[in-house]
Parts: sequence; C-alpha cells; structure tokens
Amino acid sequence: MLRAPRFVAPALLVTALAAALPCSPAAAQRTAAPEHLVIHDTRTSAPTVDISRVRADASWYWDSEQDVIVTVPNGFQPGHLLTVWFDVNGDSTADGHYELSLGAPRKAGGKELRRSQVFRRGGGWGHGGSKARCGGSEGGPPVIDPVRRGQRSISISLDLWWCLGKTPPNIDVDPGSWRIAVRVAKGEDADMAPNGRTWSKPVRGWGPCDPSGGPCP
Repeated sequence: MLRAPRFVAPALLVTALAAALPCSPAAAQRTAAPEHLVIHDTRTSAPTVDISRVRADASWYWDSEQDVIVTVPNGFQPGHLLTVWFDVNGDSTADGHYELSLGAPRKAGGKELRRSQVFRRGGGWGHGGSKARCGGSEGGPPVIDPVRRGQRSISISLDLWWCLGKTPPNIDVDPGSWRIAVRVAKGEDADMAPNGRTWSKPVRGWGPCDPSGGPCP
C-alpha cells in the first residue's frame, strides 16, 4: 500500500495564504507543541506489564508518518496486548486506537513472536470501533519489523490522519497536534502511560519545513 508523498502547495500561494489568514489561538498552540514528547511512567505496575518510557514523534515536514515507541524494561512476551489510543481534535474522547497482540513463536524454540495488528476508528476508550487500513507512508503495517521474545522496545509508525480517515491540516498554516494514551496488558495485569485514562501532552503533527527536502515556502 504505497501512497504518494504529502502534497505541498506552491511556495508563493502558501506564503500569500499564510499572510492573509491570521493564526488562530488553537493553531498557535499546536504550532507551539513539541516535535518530540517523552513520557516517563511511574514504574509501580506488575513487572510483566510495567511501562518505563513512551516516546511520540512528529512527522518530517516532507512526509506523513507519526511515530510512537513503547518501552517495557522486562521485555515483550507472548500474551502481551499493546494498545495506543489517539486524539487529534483535543476533546476527551479517543478518535481511534491501534492494537498489537503478541503470540508465541510459530516454531518451538523460536524467538520471533507472532503479531496481530489492527487499527480501529472510533470506539472511545474501549476496544471497539470500525476496522480501518493503517500503516506508514511507505506502506506496510504500523509495526513492520519483527518483534523478538524479550525485546524491550516496539516502534509504531503510522500516517495517523489517514488511518483515522481525517483530512490532514494545511501544515504551512497549522501543523496539527495529537495526543496518546498507551496500555500494555497481559492476563489480569495492565499498565497505562500516562497513568489512568488521561492523555499525554500534545505533540506536533508535522515538524517545520526542512530545506534538505526541497524549497521551503
């Protein structure tokens, strides 16, 4: 599922529009959001599910791919369910969520865990909602690399606005922002970052224009 890179309007047109349209307070707040966010969890949950760190990264200006990296010190194992809820409109309800279920290796003595991935739109804070195609800007599922038994970090890459079925913002005027809540569960044990059903601080949807990718507006 290869999609064309994000369309960038001609520089002169974008510059004219940006000058003609004042930046709204909400857009200014999203512009001020960081490109990188790190959540350090409190480390009080059961060791099998304890989350130590979550990182969220804005997309490169010339691309359309947001990243989440989840770290559990004791490593991912068969039976783990990783869920990431997403919000892009700033309200209290999740706009959609991603789930990664890990199973035992297909071969006895194997190290590579089986992966089952699904992205759902809507569904609030639960696990419902409608299934949707989702992946990074170059195609493939959100977790494209193998996950080995005991691996401590998993990287999730996805074109978030596309996965949610939402029109991306005109990032030369408003880079958008997104928030996450992460849960790792196994059996009856679970941990969330941030703690409880609360959102992280906002992260920019896209970083500022990078001249290395082409002329900036």
